[in-house]
Amino acid sequence: MTGKLLRLVFILSLISGCTQFQTGRSYMAEMEHDDTRFFNPNQDFPIVAGDSGRYWMTEKERRQRTPSSEGESLYNRSESALRSELRRLENAQGDEDLEFYNTQKHRFHSISENIYFLKLPYYERKNYLIDRGFIQPKRVPSSVTSTRLDMKNDVMLGMKKDQVVASMGKPLKVEVAGNPQNENERWLYQMNGASKYIYFESGEVQGWE
Repeated sequence: MTGKLLRLVFILSLISGCTQFQTGRSYMAEMEHDDTRFFNPNQDFPIVAGDSGRYWMTEKERRQRTPSSEGESLYNRSESALRSELRRLENAQGDEDLEFYNTQKHRFHSISENIYFLKLPYYERKNYLIDRGFIQPKRVPSSVTSTRLDMKNDVMLGMKKDQVVASMGKPLKVEVAGNPQNENERWLYQMNGASKYIYFESGEVQGWE
């Protein structure tokens, strides 16, 4: 008698438990069901600095996190290294150079092109853009030859820094590119209210503007 009673109680409890499950719901009804038990960003917890605020990832972001092959993994690491190098070069630019770069960087089609441009000496950057047809060269007045510049006194290509100081005086500002021992520098002068730059490579004049 006791065994039958226990079995009856078990069956009744099983039936009553099954009545808690909803039946007859379609797939779309289940998918559209609003379950407010889930936590939502900016509602149930704050978004901290660094969060994108997006609840999803792009296909590119997903493939970067889970590459489909060893080759893709190597490519992702290479791209990451290039982006780090580009950030380093951008942070090393002076204010005016960074402003000029920001106006031109949309012309480049890859991270490698940006890096190549930023590694060029200052005086070669405009020539690089001109050679690629991105900007038009300025017309040089007939009074200025290809090897001399009449600022206050003559400055010639190949002049040493001490010769420039003797001719022009000390510059208002000196900017150094890369290792100071390489003597790749840009000197700023003010002439008639305008900024004039003289570019040095290995301690010798290589150009001006």
